Amino acid sequence: MITLRTLLFCTLMLAVPAQAEIYKYVDEKGRVTYSNKPSKGAHKVDLPPLSTVPPPKLEASKPSKAEPSDKEKRRKELEEQIAAEEKALADAKQAYKEGADKPEVWRRTKTIVGKDGKPTTITETGRNVAAYEEKMKKLQEEVDLHEKNLEKLKAELAALNTAPVIRSEDK
Repeated sequence: MITLRTLLFCTLMLAVPAQAEIYKYVDEKGRVTYSNKPSKGAHKVDLPPLSTVPPPKLEASKPSKAEPSDKEKRRKELEEQIAAEEKALADAKQAYKEGADKPEVWRRTKTIVGKDGKPTTITETGRNVAAYEEKMKKLQEEVDLHEKNLEKLKAELAALNTAPVIRSEDK
């Protein structure tokens, strides 16, 4: 029975709003002390009721169908950049193939006088290996550059597709 009364008393105390009385005391040096306990020389202060203003409700901003979200805009940009980079890579590979099919050569024409005293024109040709290797190196660097760019763009697009969507109510 005692436990039931204690439980009932606690329940009633929780239901009663907290109304603390505030007391103000000023000592002989003019120092002001506020307390919730009455003391000798202190007088009760009547405070106006506290006004509470609920925080404004933030509505979740939903992108309209006419305006895509930033994520959708970035996805579209990446897809366009990937398409352009794939074309540039195909062009670079084609240039590499054409360069490989056309080795660098040198030609030299000279005129010599034969035993009979008549001049004869001779043309000599040969491969310019150093120039060919330099040309192929530059073409390979161009292919490598486009492959790396394409890889990075695809990685960014994949990361964008797997990134969690942050809604305004999550912030």
